[in-house]
Amino acid sequence: MAKKTNRATEQRALAILTEKCETFDIEALDGSKQKLAIYPLQLGRLCMISQRLLDLDLCFEKADDNAVKRMWQICAEKPKEVAEIIAIGTLRTKEELDTQLEERTNLILHSPTMTANAVANVLTYIVFSSFFADFMTAIRSVRTLQVEISQSKKRERIATTEGKAFGELR
Repeated sequence: MAKKTNRATEQRALAILTEKCETFDIEALDGSKQKLAIYPLQLGRLCMISQRLLDLDLCFEKADDNAVKRMWQICAEKPKEVAEIIAIGTLRTKEELDTQLEERTNLILHSPTMTANAVANVLTYIVFSSFFADFMTAIRSVRTLQVEISQSKKRERIATTEGKAFGELR
């Protein structure tokens, strides 16, 4: 088991180092065809995607058998948000994200070739290729930190009376 895990880790590391990407064809509304690539997710894009997944409440346990079913449900309920996640995965640089995110999102959202099945498959690939266990652990950590920070911020706003009745002078 340890050898199998180490081999998988080595393969993921090699894919990142060689910047191996997965490609798929997409058709625009005007009939033109493009080849999009899902690049290995580096920190900036991973953060953007993880924030959107948190907003969609798309967080899985390690042995979640309903993961794919939930992704299908999210794809049906929030197609624009899912298209944006896929667009982030297919844009490579910060400059591309800044200038082409909306255009790429609309291409994915309105493409006749991006059927419900295709969108769910691409979303599944992006989530699982972002090192599922580590990624989900990171999302859970962020969620936990948000709760802890929110609670401590609320407490900081409450003025203490240091044992004296409210309004009593020191």
